[in-house]
Amino acid sequence: MKSLFPVLPIVRFLTGFLRRCLNLARLPIWQGTGLLLLALLQGCSSVPELPINAQTYFRGLVRAVDNQLQLRGCNGMRWESAGQVSEELRGAIIERLATAPMGVGIYLEAWGEPGQLISELQMLGGDIATCRHRLEGIELRAGGLNPVWYADLKPGVLEVHDSTRLKSWRLTEPELSISGNRWRWQGNGTGFTVRRAQCFDKLGVEYALSAEFRAGARQLRGCARYGDLQRMLLKTRYYSRDPQRARQIGLQLIDSERFDLSLINSTGERESYSGSWRLLSAGQLLLQIEDERLRGSGRSLRFVPDGEVLRLANTQLLLGSELILYPGTEPLLAQKRLRADLP
Repeated sequence: MKSLFPVLPIVRFLTGFLRRCLNLARLPIWQGTGLLLLALLQGCSSVPELPINAQTYFRGLVRAVDNQLQLRGCNGMRWESAGQVSEELRGAIIERLATAPMGVGIYLEAWGEPGQLISELQMLGGDIATCRHRLEGIELRAGGLNPVWYADLKPGVLEVHDSTRLKSWRLTEPELSISGNRWRWQGNGTGFTVRRAQCFDKLGVEYALSAEFRAGARQLRGCARYGDLQRMLLKTRYYSRDPQRARQIGLQLIDSERFDLSLINSTGERESYSGSWRLLSAGQLLLQIEDERLRGSGRSLRFVPDGEVLRLANTQLLLGSELILYPGTEPLLAQKRLRADLP
């Protein structure tokens, strides 16, 4: 037992390294050794520095019960204390809840830093139905009610519909320019602008983004929100933590289409695979490995989200069965925000 004491400071240092490098909020010392080789081989250089309040994202309901705020994620089953909400945001929530029946939850989206307070409001208003409004394939949705219009920003495409005047526009590969807190997509004599500015719609829902569309003399104004959050809130990195596994697993989702999969054994030997990924209609994550070393069904991995973790649903030659991957902290949405692809 005495000989272990000189090792403990080193283990603590390496565990701290893992927390920083792998973006893991909590990592007990006893779980660190299995991930060490993965971190050392991948290095911290591949993990970008993140902007303040752009690392984690809450999406769910908030309510007041017995003068206490409670939160429940869209995919959650239990209400929990809202102690992690900043005082400034808490004030805005209480003001909004004052107009709602006691105990009824209202929809909330907000940014927060891992282990710190949720502090940057993105959207406040709506109900449980807003949780189910997934906007699949849409990165940004904007619109207004006077007149009734909406715009959908998708990868490489901008679609705008003026429902009041029955007029539509479709821009392919619109030109994007960024100036301060303004994002502008333009083409064919039209311009779609989104700003980081407080915005309220006609129903009183609050947003962190305002929007404007111009086509000649026509001008449409409204608010904007993020779309396809079921996809965008997947984490960029996932890791196995089972010390009994012969090889530890590291999964990195690269943007909205590609992935890298790393298998590292106890001697440090690394085996890498890559391919494409997509979300199935049931919310499962499907990985299609592109590698001649594998054949047929062995190229497919299907994961079922269970809270924050991913559980392997099919038995696979490389990974076996009963694999659980634990998340890092950075969602794909934060990555897009970091690159300034989205406000």
